[in-house]
Amino acid sequence: MMKPSEKQIRFAMFLLGKAGYSTKFMNSAFKDLGATMRERSGRVEDWLSAMTPSEISNLIDSLKTKAGAA
Repeated sequence: MMKPSEKQIRFAMFLLGKAGYSTKFMNSAFKDLGATMRERSGRVEDWLSAMTPSEISNLIDSLKTKAGAA
């Protein structure tokens, strides 16, 4: 399985922070982004690192809208 690039992870972290999400630990707000209950008990960077490039790309697209960076 392919992993997302460091650039994708950093950009997603930036957009998460800009949209008002935690960039350290997951919480219930991440449910809106598709994180499972098990994933929401971990670190944000670990969650992003476990995604495929396609999944993180879709997340980035949705965060751009939420963060007003479209």
